Amino acid sequence: MTAFEELAVIPELGEAVAEIGWELPTPIQSEAIPAILGGGDVLIAAETGSGKTGAFCLPVAQIVWEKRKEVLEPHSGTDCKEWKLNVMDRDGGLAVDRSGMVCESRAQKIWNGSRCRGGVHSKGKYYFEVKIENDGLCRIGWSTLSATRQLGTDDKSYGFGGTGKKSHMKRFEDYGESFTVNDVLGCYLDLDNLNIWWSKNGKQYPVAYSIPPKMRDPANALHPSVLLQCSALHLNFGETSFAFPPGGSFVGVSQASSDCQSWYSEDLSQLARIDLSNAPLCVVLEPTRELVEQTHNNLVLFGKKLTNPPIRSRLLASGVPIKQILTEIEDGADIVTGTASRILDLVENDALSVQGLQFIVIDEADHILGDRAMASVLNRLMEKLPRMASDGSRLQVIVCSATLRNASVQRFADHYMHFPQWIDLKGMVSVAETVHHVVCPVDAEADKQWIRIMHTKNRLEDDFIHRDDEIRPGTRHKETLSLGTKILKGIYVLRAIEALNMVQAIIFCRTKQQCDQLETYLNQNGKQSTCLHGDRAPQERSRALASFKSGETAFLICTDVAARGIDVSGIPFVINVTLPDDKAVYVHRIGRVGRAERMGLSISLVSTHEEKVWYHKCATKGVGCHKTRDIKENGCTIWYNEPKLLAEVEEHLGVTIGHVNSDFQIPTDEFEGRIIYGAKRTQSVTFEGHARSLAASVGQLSDLERSLQNAYLLSVTAHYEKIAKTVK
Repeated sequence: MTAFEELAVIPELGEAVAEIGWELPTPIQSEAIPAILGGGDVLIAAETGSGKTGAFCLPVAQIVWEKRKEVLEPHSGTDCKEWKLNVMDRDGGLAVDRSGMVCESRAQKIWNGSRCRGGVHSKGKYYFEVKIENDGLCRIGWSTLSATRQLGTDDKSYGFGGTGKKSHMKRFEDYGESFTVNDVLGCYLDLDNLNIWWSKNGKQYPVAYSIPPKMRDPANALHPSVLLQCSALHLNFGETSFAFPPGGSFVGVSQASSDCQSWYSEDLSQLARIDLSNAPLCVVLEPTRELVEQTHNNLVLFGKKLTNPPIRSRLLASGVPIKQILTEIEDGADIVTGTASRILDLVENDALSVQGLQFIVIDEADHILGDRAMASVLNRLMEKLPRMASDGSRLQVIVCSATLRNASVQRFADHYMHFPQWIDLKGMVSVAETVHHVVCPVDAEADKQWIRIMHTKNRLEDDFIHRDDEIRPGTRHKETLSLGTKILKGIYVLRAIEALNMVQAIIFCRTKQQCDQLETYLNQNGKQSTCLHGDRAPQERSRALASFKSGETAFLICTDVAARGIDVSGIPFVINVTLPDDKAVYVHRIGRVGRAERMGLSISLVSTHEEKVWYHKCATKGVGCHKTRDIKENGCTIWYNEPKLLAEVEEHLGVTIGHVNSDFQIPTDEFEGRIIYGAKRTQSVTFEGHARSLAASVGQLSDLERSLQNAYLLSVTAHYEKIAKTVK
C-alpha cells in the first residue's frame, strides 16, 4: 500500500503517483485529499510548490472515475427500494446528500420540498424522526405521490410547521409548540385507527388529524415528506436508533412489512445514466491558458491508470480550434478544464451541458476574483450552474490558491459555498527553505558604465519612455538616472547569468514591452531566450513554454502571467528585473524555484533611484501610446520606487533580504557550505555541524551563567552576615 492510499486514494492512483516519483503526500495533500473525497466544499490555501494541484487533481480523478463506473454498471432496480429522500421527487432548490437522509434549502423566500422514496399503506403503526439542523422554516409530515410537494396545502398531505401550526388543505391551525434548531420531531401515522400526530423531543401532542379510510388504499400510500425554506433537516426512517423511540406497537417506516410498502416507480439510475452520458461531472477553472494546459496534463497523467471506463478529460483552451473542442465534447467529457470565459461561452451557446455537474474546481481563485473582468465572468458562470447534481447531491465547490484569505474570496465563499472547510497550511507568510533570495542594488549614479554604451546597439532598450526627455549623463538628473537604471539592469542580467553559470532561469519583467526587449538583448548576446506574455499568440506561448521545459531554450522571460502556478520542476534561478508592486506576487515569483527539494536562488535587481515606467490609463492600454508625461499631467507614466517596494516585501516576510554586489558572488552558507542551485538539497545540516559552530558561544554562555550564580550566592551570603551582625 502506498502512502497516498492511506488517504483513501484508490490503488490505481497510488500506482500512478508512484510512477512519477511521489513517495509521500505533501502536507496540503494530506489535508485536502480526504476533505474533497468526503464530499464537502473545501478552500485550500498553500504556498506555491506545495503540491496544491495534485491535492485537487487526485480526488477529482477518483470521484469522477467512481461515478462513471457506478453509472455505467448495470442496475437491477432493487437499489430504488431504499428508505431515503427521493431526489427525483424534489423541488429544484432542495439539496439532498448522498445518504438521502440530510436535506437543505438555502432559498430565503421559496419553499422546497421532497418525499421519501418509500411509503406505507393498508395497516400498521409507523414513525419517523426529523432533527432540525439549521434554523429556518420547515414543515414535516406525510403525503401521497399525487400530492403537491407544498406539504399541507392539498387534501393528500398533512404537515406540522416550525411556528407551531398544523396544515391540511391550506388550513393552518395552532398545534403543539414551535420548534427550532436541534429539536427532534416525531411523526406518527396510525393506519389501524386512521390518525396522524406529532411529537417534539419525545413529548407527544394530541391527534392532529383523523384521515379518511381511502388513505389505506395502496394508491394513496403515505410517504414521509418535508418542506423547507432556508433550513436543513436530518431524517431517520428507522434504520438507525431513534433519539426518542415511539413505544407501543409503532415501528419505523423502514420496518414496515413488504406487503404494506409502496415505492416510487421511476428508475433513478436510468435517469442518472441519461444525464451523465456525455455531460461533464467536473469543471476545472484556471486563469490562463498555460495553467489550463498544465492542469489538464496532470489529470491525463493521473487518469492513465483508470480504465474500464477511462476518464475523458477535455482541454478547453484558447488557441484550440473550436470545431475540435465541439467534436470532443460531443464524443463525451467527464472533466473539462478551461478558463471561465471559454466555459461560459460554451454553456451559453448550449455546446456544453452542465446538468450532470457534480463539482467545480476554481484554481488561483484570488487571481481570478482580483481581476474585475474575470470575476464578472466567473459569477455569471456560477449563476448558470445547477445547485444540485442529477443524483440530488449538492454541487461541490473547491477553491484553491496560493493566497486565499482575502475579501473577494471570502465573499465568493459566503455566496456560493456551503459551510466550506478551510485548509490553510500557510500560517505566517514564509519562503521555503529551499529558496534563497537576494537583492542586487542598481545605482546608476555610482556605476557609470551605462554612459559608455548608451549610444551603442548592444544594450537593453529603454522601452522608449525617455524619447522626449533631456538626458544629461554625469548629473543627478532624475530622467538621466532612470535611463541609466534601465541600461544597467540589462548589463546586470547578463553578468548574473555568466557569474553563476546559469543554464536555465525564469526572468520576470514588469511589462510585455520590456520582455520583448530583454529577449532581443539576451539573444543578441548569445543567451537563448524566449518570451511568455499575453500579447503572444497562444500557439507561440505553448511553443515557448514547451521549449523551456525541454531545455532547448535556457531563459524564459515573462510577465506575472507565469508567476501563477506554472510548474516547471528543477528551475535553479529566478531573476526579477523589476520588483512587482504587490508583495504577494514577489512570493509567487520566487516560488518558481526551490521545488521538489531542489535548491533555488532568486535575484532581484533593485534600483536605488526612482525609475520612470509606463502606467497606461489611456483607452488603447498602451497600443500606439507616446504619452511620456507623468500620469499627474495626463500622461501614462509613473515614478517607480523600488526601495519602498522592497521594504514592503521585507515587512511582509518578516525578514531582511541579503544584498549582493554586481559581481554576484553569493556568500557561502555557514552551515550548508557551497550550494549547487538546481540540485537536490543535501542533508548535511546535522547536529555535529551546528555543535562545532556553536561550541564557543555555548562555552561563553556557560561561563557567564556560572559567574552570575556565584555573584548571586556571594551577595546573599553577605546580606545575611550583615543581618546577623545587626542582631548581635
